[in-house]
Amino acid sequence: MRLWVQRFFVLALYAGVASAFYVAIDWGRNLQRTAPEIFLGAAPLVGRNFRDGWDWRFGWGLIGAGLVAAAMVVLAARGWFETARLRVVLAVTGGAAGAFATLLALTDGRDGLFFGVEEETEYLANLRTAPPAGDFVRNFVVDINEYSVHVRGHPPGFIVLLKTLDAVGLSGSWPVMLISLVSTVLLPIGVLVAVWAIAGAQWVRRSAPFLVVAPYALWMMTSADAFYSALGAWGVAFVALGVRRDGRGAAWLGALGGLLLATLLHMTYGGAIYLVLPTVLVVAGWALRRHGSLGAGTSATVFGAVVMAGLVTTMWFAAGFWWFDGAEATRHEYWEGTAQFRIWNYFIFANLVIALFAVGPASFVGLTKLRDRRLWLLVGGALAALMIANLSQLSKAETERIWLLFYPWLVIAGAALVSKFEFRRLTLSANTLFAGWIAVQAVSAILLQASLVSKW
Repeated sequence: MRLWVQRFFVLALYAGVASAFYVAIDWGRNLQRTAPEIFLGAAPLVGRNFRDGWDWRFGWGLIGAGLVAAAMVVLAARGWFETARLRVVLAVTGGAAGAFATLLALTDGRDGLFFGVEEETEYLANLRTAPPAGDFVRNFVVDINEYSVHVRGHPPGFIVLLKTLDAVGLSGSWPVMLISLVSTVLLPIGVLVAVWAIAGAQWVRRSAPFLVVAPYALWMMTSADAFYSALGAWGVAFVALGVRRDGRGAAWLGALGGLLLATLLHMTYGGAIYLVLPTVLVVAGWALRRHGSLGAGTSATVFGAVVMAGLVTTMWFAAGFWWFDGAEATRHEYWEGTAQFRIWNYFIFANLVIALFAVGPASFVGLTKLRDRRLWLLVGGALAALMIANLSQLSKAETERIWLLFYPWLVIAGAALVSKFEFRRLTLSANTLFAGWIAVQAVSAILLQASLVSKW
């Protein structure tokens, strides 16, 4: 009886999600017609054409992305992820993720890679008008109205990075695009390192290909949020590694994690909510230490992280930027802009539908099947952070890009689907099912790219 109740609940949940997709699309299209200033175009997603962001098209990049996805499907079906050396799995995952995202972007040719770099509302356009780095940081809050939308919506960190690259001769669009590419490669590796530290090698092998073909790949090569996501992933990875170690090594790992997470805070204000994820690992580490199963280095990790994060924050403060002042200035700008026209009773659930677009069907189904408590520390921490971000009312639309920080940690829930399936006379091996779900994710990503001309 209990099993049937669980099945009924899951089926009702699936039906509810399907209904939410319909309502989010239909209601959003009506909002676009009556209130075009909400600037969606592909409700609930944001399209480049604010009247109609959907535009079916073909590009050879779709074929290339399909070949990368097919390779992942074949490797999974043949059991390669289960038998290959773990370091090779990590390298292949990173390289394939970079190739898949790049080829998807190339559906629109050069514009697919560089529109999000060169568009006038983006960061690079501000280098011509922003003062030298020291003056820029010192007067950032006061002069915030002088910059483009993306700069006004973030701390000054990314512009300082671009100014540094410009000073050493790496100017123009290519270095900015390459930041996204390198970040796209490093992001899944950082996530998998954290998975290994917390949940073990088996979950790394099962999670890896899902991080290659997830639909959020559409926004990795087209926005600076890819860089933020990679920073955050490696920050969590170092914290996770520290929690499972002891002594001085844990403190140094914590310091590296603190360095990256504090840097993330000065790149995006979403980094504050992202701290929920490493906090969950730390709390679990302290709790599990009593059982001797995990968390030997938790206290040392926290010490190293706090000291380094404090040092980074102090350096920014000494340069003239106080995070809380910047956050308040950005909050004011946010409510003065498009957000004032975006009604909360729509976006409180439309944001979640956007998230489902980004993580793909396998991730959602995996969330309903995942039972491993250790992997839930990562998945659940990200899910909690995403829900907090949604309730904050500071994320109304555009969450396909803004929430890139959280999506990879939800995608690894798809690993829970890697198991033998039997129903009456139908029997599927674990590897066949594994390959099938990877194919589902890849098809979702490719179809989304083929139909949506994203703003980024």
